[in-house]
Amino acid sequence: MALSRKAWIAAGIGARLLMIAALAVSVPLTVHNHTKRDYGSDDFYKLQSYSYVIRSIEQGAPPAVLYAVAVAVIAMAAGVLQIPVSVYLLCMSKRVTPSALILDISLCADVVVTVLLASGVGAGFGATNDALRYVHHVRWDDAGVKDDLVDYYNKATVPVVFLLLGTVLSMAATVVSARLRARATDDHTDF
Repeated sequence: MALSRKAWIAAGIGARLLMIAALAVSVPLTVHNHTKRDYGSDDFYKLQSYSYVIRSIEQGAPPAVLYAVAVAVIAMAAGVLQIPVSVYLLCMSKRVTPSALILDISLCADVVVTVLLASGVGAGFGATNDALRYVHHVRWDDAGVKDDLVDYYNKATVPVVFLLLGTVLSMAATVVSARLRARATDDHTDF
């Protein structure tokens, strides 16, 4: 049985809402991940590819919002901006043929968001894996430091998993956008 245009649009809205929820979980988990010990003011242990340096805010410097957090925030903003368009298309699908320009913009935005999220996932898992490998292969004078850093880097994979979930949901939204765009240019009414 072929899915109607309304079903595809509703699926896109659902994928975008779930993506926003997954990314909304990822950001605070990344921001609030800290070690149990204080290693001084330089925070050398922080994963700079996806961490948020709180001390820079406390010292008055601009916040260092880095790659994966920035990507998650950009993707959430893009999803929030696309939801009203999807709701409009859902409400007007019987009365008005959707504009190809709107669908082109939606498709391009979905592709860009998916690529950004995928690169954020790669940066997050890559940095965590490299840091853990370093911690495991260096001789530590204090085993407590090693255990603290291993715990920190293991907790750092959790937000990246939510970022990965957001990437998969963004891919689903991209598929929906591509199907709607293809259907808008096709003269046939069946899928």
